[in-house]
Amino acid sequence: MYTVTMEATEEKKFNDPVVLVHGFGAGVAVWCANITALAKHHCVHAFDLLGFGRSSRPPFNSDPMLAELEMVESIERWRKAMRIKRMYLVAHSFGAYLASSYALKFPNRLKHLVLVDPWGFPEKATSLEKQVNPYPWLSVAGRILSHVNPLAALRFAGPLYGPVLVKILRPDLGSRYRSENEDDIYIYLYYCNSKNPTGETAFKKMTLPLGWAKRPMIKRFHGIDKSVPVTFIYGSRSWIDPASAFEIQTKRDGVDVQVILGAGHHVYADSPAAFNDVIYSVITGERNRSNS
Repeated sequence: MYTVTMEATEEKKFNDPVVLVHGFGAGVAVWCANITALAKHHCVHAFDLLGFGRSSRPPFNSDPMLAELEMVESIERWRKAMRIKRMYLVAHSFGAYLASSYALKFPNRLKHLVLVDPWGFPEKATSLEKQVNPYPWLSVAGRILSHVNPLAALRFAGPLYGPVLVKILRPDLGSRYRSENEDDIYIYLYYCNSKNPTGETAFKKMTLPLGWAKRPMIKRFHGIDKSVPVTFIYGSRSWIDPASAFEIQTKRDGVDVQVILGAGHHVYADSPAAFNDVIYSVITGERNRSNS
């Protein structure tokens, strides 16, 4: 698994690293506004999920439960290879779904679980589906598209037009990731998704039409050991509903829910300073508890 590591920059260093896990269709570079800030006292690792980015692309099981387990096991193998005992696991969207599944299986490896705008928590809402799908042609289109991988159009467009297509679909990304070449983020995301889409195919196997999870995490989250502290982070302008997190908070101790005003789904890029402050507060809180 392709990994980027930044060692702690300050003189006083702590053992437990921060591990960043990207969401669907992304890669380690999406954390560019966070890694340096988070590496003051802790080593920071960011890796490309197996089947995504610059990591290898093995085929995953066609069964959604087994495909999920294979991805979780790959994270555990990575942890062992990195010789990490415990970690602050910070994961976004689909990565947060996998991180939750990892916590179910390997709770003793987590210092703190941070779920950033997590995908796949609520159960499919039939009433909402009727509301957003009022026309018959939408149902037909949904059935047709259900046989195609979500990002197949990018690969069909190729390296010349693929980045252009990303820019058309997500023009907002340019303002989040400014560089000398404003198209760098679009080129990067195209190449993250230009190869054999095994991770993308696995994700598709895990989803129902309109993007609902076949195995909603809300129904399983109670199985995570109570010793694992959890923080949810949402953007106030995100399309992800934080209701699942608040429901979990009412049923479980040691759960915090943070909503960052003005941020969308990509909280860490929309409001990096506020996001980094929340993560730093989580880490400081854990250190204080350990020393008390």
